Amino acid sequence: MTLTRRGVLGLGGAALLGALAAGCGSAEVVPTTGVPDVPLRRRTRWTGRPDGPLPAAGDEGVPFTTLLSNTTAQPTLRGGALVGNLPAAASAVYLTQPVGAPVRRIGARIAFGPGATSGSAALVAWNGAPTVDRVDGHLHMVFTPDRWIAGVLEGGRVQELARADYGLPLPQDGTPRPVDVVVAGDAVVLRLPDGTTTTVRDARFATGSGTVAVWEFYKNADDSADVTFAETWAG
Repeated sequence: MTLTRRGVLGLGGAALLGALAAGCGSAEVVPTTGVPDVPLRRRTRWTGRPDGPLPAAGDEGVPFTTLLSNTTAQPTLRGGALVGNLPAAASAVYLTQPVGAPVRRIGARIAFGPGATSGSAALVAWNGAPTVDRVDGHLHMVFTPDRWIAGVLEGGRVQELARADYGLPLPQDGTPRPVDVVVAGDAVVLRLPDGTTTTVRDARFATGSGTVAVWEFYKNADDSADVTFAETWAG
């Protein structure tokens, strides 16, 4: 199933990568003391598949829905990865699956190609509201080649809570790197694509308002780097 909504772009990295100043978040970044073991309910491996269209469902048989913003092209399988096929313009594609309960874990193996660091992947949990301006969600985690941005969704808008640069920018050579987001009460543990782990604490993470897992491809400009997914999961 595909939905095309120009307004969806407001949920993507645009509000975070360009408009918001660094340091404007309100959450507390704290040392990581442990990561809860959250079983996976959804998992799809995109590697090892032939090139072709997006499958109708994940490896566990649960259907995908895609939402498109400023693009008409669907994601496809190419070169052993799921490719967003975004144009050289501000645009986004959202791949979603219902989890059947509040999302407590969402992750992927992501890879970046050459280009500006305004290209990003986002791992999101939202409530599947019928209109974009009503979407709420307790997770909106953006990952670019050089930084991460933690937030939530409130009334269809991203609220940034924290951000930081990686110690070193990620190589933009198409190598998949794991990233995992795990909810533990009012804390979110981020296993970052540079191999480090950090924890962000804010009461809004504990609401559990998002029961739909979302993997987002995003470009903020015509020169933004492409992102691909080698694997996606949620629990």
